[in-house]
Amino acid sequence: MESNKNDMKDKKDQILSEVETFAKAEYELARLQVIDNTSRLVGSLLLTICLILVAFAVLAFCAAAAVVALAQCVPMWAACLIVGGVYLLLIPLLVVCSKSLFIDPIVRSLSGLKNSEELKYETLRAEGRAAVQRERINGYVRYTQAIYNYYAQLVKTAWSAIRSMFSK
Repeated sequence: MESNKNDMKDKKDQILSEVETFAKAEYELARLQVIDNTSRLVGSLLLTICLILVAFAVLAFCAAAAVVALAQCVPMWAACLIVGGVYLLLIPLLVVCSKSLFIDPIVRSLSGLKNSEELKYETLRAEGRAAVQRERINGYVRYTQAIYNYYAQLVKTAWSAIRSMFSK
């Protein structure tokens, strides 16, 4: 009887220890994911800034080359206006395509999602970890219930034995 109490106390301590270990592991995982996502974000921002600067330089040189080439056929001022007009026509095109070109990639980058397949994989992994933990806890609950039922049956048997002794 005493050993069963110690056994239940040991199981309770083991469950509490595992829950504490699980909570610490989840906290550490969340902390590392925040660090990873932050470093990816900073890296992506720096890369984006560099690419924008390079794109401006390329556009400036292409515009200068186009102006010089057009200046062979038309006056310089007309060549500048033509190249400027082409850039003005690009603005509505960029506004129309801004969601697919800029907003969606930024949102995916900030959320850490590459595509729907990766989202499914991460969701399945999280569900799998949760299912394993639930099954472990359910096993402990079933074990605790079995011990409780055993003691309840033992108490009922002892009580009925005591009642039968005094009723005779």
